[in-house]
Amino acid sequence: MTETRQQELLTTASRLRAEGRVPEAISAYRALLGAYPDLPDSWYNLGWLLRQSSQADEALTAYDEALRRGVQDAEEVHLNRAAIFSDALARPADAKAELEKALELNPKYIPALANLGNLHEDLGERDAARSAYERGLQIAPDNAVLLYRLAGLGMAADRQDPMITRLRTRMAKADLLPADKALLQFALGRLLDSCGAYGDATENFKNAKSNARIASRGTLAPYDGINEQKRAERIGAAFVAARDRRAGIEAPQPRPVFVLGMFRSGSTLVEQIIGAHSAVAAGGELDMVPRIARGLGSMPEQIANASDEQIKEYAEAYLNRTRMLYPSAEVVTDKRPDNFWHVGLIKLLFPNAKIINTVRHPLDTLISIWGQNLDVTLNYSFEIEDIAAHIHAERRMMSHWNRLFAGDILTVPYEAVVLQPDQEVRRILDFLGLPFEPACLEFHKSSAPVKTASVWQVREPLHDRSIGRWKNYETYLRSLPPHPALDALLAVEQPAKPA
Repeated sequence: MTETRQQELLTTASRLRAEGRVPEAISAYRALLGAYPDLPDSWYNLGWLLRQSSQADEALTAYDEALRRGVQDAEEVHLNRAAIFSDALARPADAKAELEKALELNPKYIPALANLGNLHEDLGERDAARSAYERGLQIAPDNAVLLYRLAGLGMAADRQDPMITRLRTRMAKADLLPADKALLQFALGRLLDSCGAYGDATENFKNAKSNARIASRGTLAPYDGINEQKRAERIGAAFVAARDRRAGIEAPQPRPVFVLGMFRSGSTLVEQIIGAHSAVAAGGELDMVPRIARGLGSMPEQIANASDEQIKEYAEAYLNRTRMLYPSAEVVTDKRPDNFWHVGLIKLLFPNAKIINTVRHPLDTLISIWGQNLDVTLNYSFEIEDIAAHIHAERRMMSHWNRLFAGDILTVPYEAVVLQPDQEVRRILDFLGLPFEPACLEFHKSSAPVKTASVWQVREPLHDRSIGRWKNYETYLRSLPPHPALDALLAVEQPAKPA
């Protein structure tokens, strides 16, 4: 009878997990393990589910039980624990320890080597990252992920650069899947761009986007620029009446600062500058505001009309998370670019919140996005015309928020930060009510983790190499078929003068 009951509970839990019913599956596994605790695989599954629902500490506990009870392939458990420490708890030293435990158990475990290299990149440890990737490539010489990561550690002096040759050699083999082709083409395009071979870079970026699209079939939602403009209008209209509501927490501790705007517009640079201040912790791309929006029902009208009690509860939950991550910080930055959709919600949660909107020449932003290997959730990023349409939607949204909350939003142009750093840094700190500190001008010397595609750019002193970068691709952009969003961006730019 006991075995029958155990099997019933296990079957129910497994079915709910397979169906993606995460909260119910968590409850089912807890019921199973409360009665039959000596099931290491079930502890592992509970840990995985808790991680999916952002219950980091509980997930670690479940994974620890799986290890204690002798789960097979324990290196995978250590890998998952490392990801929680790194991504959810901002504890890179603990993440590194977990990865080292995984490699002690299985020195040839490629996922642990890849994650260890990535962790070293987050910390600005270029040589250590290179060592981890090369160690993995000794075991799996054709691994496209490791080659892609390794290629991202530097630039190319010319077309004969050894890393370019290495990538081309791997790409010449016939066994590549579309996802791996895309990775290598992104890496090759970036290196060719860095040595001025813009025509070849264009071809590689085009092919990379095409292969990434093929690889993402079934998971990539179609992008609709017209509907995104309508979304901006609907969100804006919903929050007009809520502008003066002060439902949330007016004097939060720590004080959140929101850095947002178009992806690749300089938000990481600005966050690193602010984060170099002694009173500030750089929180990176926190997921809390979008999660709160979903919790309130996602629809703009539902969010704008949420009760004061709901708003206060979510605001306190947000602060509890930041206190847990950064217990001694006076100010915590939340640098999630797509929070530009949620400025109305942010101002409900924290009526006195300061918001920094990073902006950059739209065509430089467009080219930078086009050359990046981005997640399928950023469905606008696969086609140049869609990127242009998304830029227009972001502009419309921020124009509306600036009308509603003008005094609490500071627009920071990337070009101004690069060309007039002292002036811009002081302007940003004044806006935030923070005294000037010289460290903010030497942000690139910080050893704090940086989790972004711009990880190596913000480890360098300021430079103007990326200003006007779109001109290198102007001929290609103007050769594309007519499209209203792209044409509108190109219309304000005169063609480049012949060389």
